[in-house]
Amino acid sequence: MNRNLQLVNHFNLKPGDRIVVPKSNWQLVQHHALYLGYDEFGNHYMCENVIGIGVRLTTVRSFFNGVKKVTRIESYTGNNYNRKIVVQNALSKLGQPYNLINYNCESFVNEVLLRRAQSNQVQNALGLLGLALLIAVVTRK
Repeated sequence: MNRNLQLVNHFNLKPGDRIVVPKSNWQLVQHHALYLGYDEFGNHYMCENVIGIGVRLTTVRSFFNGVKKVTRIESYTGNNYNRKIVVQNALSKLGQPYNLINYNCESFVNEVLLRRAQSNQVQNALGLLGLALLIAVVTRK
């Protein structure tokens, strides 16, 4: 059995499932991607949005290369028709540029799955930054 299929079976991946992995050992920032399924040759693919590259296809094997831990897998709850729509939506985003604030990996996956390009990680970080600035201003007075 090839490595792609082993990984798909191990995580019980189905098209439209969200895979979240830590971007560092500290696990403060998480990387989000979608499992798309396989082609007629049995190649299994993921779709992700990457800094400096944008939205791209990658093999399951390449995606999991170097990943030491999976934070979570969110199983897509739609039927097979809905899964096909999710895959088509993800593929329609190929080449779209990465933007840390407005269109990062989490924003991309949320747009495909939920029709909202938003990132909770960015919103939380901006909220903390705003709070830190407010505290700095208040404590200076």
